[in-house]
Amino acid sequence: MHRTEKNLHPILSLVFSLFLFVSGLLFVKEKWFLIYILTFLIILLIFRFGGTILKIMPLILIFGSLMALITTINGSRWDVLYSFYRVFALVPAITLSMSIKPVHLVRSFNQIKVPHWISLGFLIVIRFVRIFLDEIRQIRQAIILRGIRFTETPVLWGRAFFIPLIIRVLSISENLAVSLETRAFSTEVEGTAYETITFEKRNYIFAIMSSTCLAVYIYLFIGGEL
Repeated sequence: MHRTEKNLHPILSLVFSLFLFVSGLLFVKEKWFLIYILTFLIILLIFRFGGTILKIMPLILIFGSLMALITTINGSRWDVLYSFYRVFALVPAITLSMSIKPVHLVRSFNQIKVPHWISLGFLIVIRFVRIFLDEIRQIRQAIILRGIRFTETPVLWGRAFFIPLIIRVLSISENLAVSLETRAFSTEVEGTAYETITFEKRNYIFAIMSSTCLAVYIYLFIGGEL
């Protein structure tokens, strides 16, 4: 079965999410960091990732503000800013990784003959991140319904947020392991492909645009000038 859709190729999304994750953390202290982030946000908007960006932005702003607040304890003004930037740098990478459908990624790996234990590992990680973000959203909604505000009672808010989150993380890990076992996943048996994941024209355009922009910023990072 041949597959065509609006999402980017799973492997392309995975590769560029890793590149953007590493480069974002490297570029945090550069004066053009915000321009770098804006560049890739525009590219993602062009390729219709606006909805995903809107979904993760509240969480990024909350977590970034929390990290900045913690840094104010013994950090300078610039340290506070950089701690927020480090979280904000994750936006492009998270946006791409969230667009990856785990089953399509595994099928793509199988098409290029990647060992099953590697594709299975990626499947678990991506699935865990998706469930983890959903749990955070549900916990935040529960806190709001209980009338707990961070600005009024930060200690109570932290307890109401982090304790359920830790418990759910342990539960999610166990459920994923049981799910794999009940579905008879194996690293030894050769699987068959239900769909063929193809590399569409929009994937080439995205790769060229992103690679060009990334190359420019790497050039600036190593000391080049425009």
